[in-house]
Amino acid sequence: MQDYEIIEFIDQIEYIKEFLTLPKRLYKKREIMQNEEEENQILKNRHILSKYFKVHKFLVLNKRKKAVARAIVTFYENDEKAYIGFFECVKDYNISNYFLDYIERFVKRNGYNGIIGPLNCSFWIGYRFKVDNYNRPYFGEPYNKDYYPIMFEKAGFNILQEYSSNIFSRVNKDQENRIYTNRLKSLKEKGYEFIEPNEDTFYEQLIQIGKMILDLYSKFPAYKSISEEDFFQMYKDLKKIVDYSMIKIAYYNNQMVGFFISIPNYRNYINRKKYISALIQKMMKKEYILMYLGVDKDHLGLGRALAEEIKEELKKKRSTSIGALIKKGNANSVYFKELITKEYKYVLYEKNFK
Repeated sequence: MQDYEIIEFIDQIEYIKEFLTLPKRLYKKREIMQNEEEENQILKNRHILSKYFKVHKFLVLNKRKKAVARAIVTFYENDEKAYIGFFECVKDYNISNYFLDYIERFVKRNGYNGIIGPLNCSFWIGYRFKVDNYNRPYFGEPYNKDYYPIMFEKAGFNILQEYSSNIFSRVNKDQENRIYTNRLKSLKEKGYEFIEPNEDTFYEQLIQIGKMILDLYSKFPAYKSISEEDFFQMYKDLKKIVDYSMIKIAYYNNQMVGFFISIPNYRNYINRKKYISALIQKMMKKEYILMYLGVDKDHLGLGRALAEEIKEELKKKRSTSIGALIKKGNANSVYFKELITKEYKYVLYEKNFK
């Protein structure tokens, strides 16, 4: 395309600026989910996870040297697939086809037999496209322009995995699911303890949760292992924004065997730092994102009891909630089924060359 050029850059300031600026041109203020500080760390190879992968940074520039598309291609040693993430593009399918075809040829030249995406360098940083119900994003939601999935499909990508988020109504005082309440009662009678973290115990329990997550999530598509210390460093700042009453941890014989972590819905304000202190108290308890659920494989059935503990808290707070980013087919996709008012859908794509 004569009016555009694709460049791979390293650390040139003007290109880093264009990479970081493009989302601001594409999204309304209430929609943008960009974490500019994190992107800047990745572009400069300073992110805590940068040691695990190698990145190649690309821009499509117009004649005025302004970015009209961007992406990062990530390579892992001993992996047959490459990953494409941080993808943004103006609504022009000629540009996206031109760009994604270039990326494909680049990946092939480097000896990989396929591309998975969108994945922002790491499973732990962000992945997936939203494919419906575009409105104002919730905290932690992958959010993109509605035409991005079409761009990937036009470029020959196929769906690798589907996900959904369940939007729940408020829990009425008289609402009860006897299966869940009986499960919780039975487990307590058997010696299971259900507790909440506090200011003093949060970090210690986060380390234990990390050990479980690194094992439980290992079968997820595009998963890459990281060290327990790096997990802790990635998630320790949750302490600043959590509501301890909405984190439930299950113990049996003094061993952690399950957890359910929910976070207040801060929408996209967390990345707009000057607003954080004022908004944390304002937005706390209005709506919660049910984000992370894990149960030790020897304690199956515990998930329902943890879900009941969370539901009782939601009932007390009179809060709505969102069951976020559940892999299609997971058992927890049926939790609170009677409360579901809407479902949001997401996909992860793959393109194989052989």
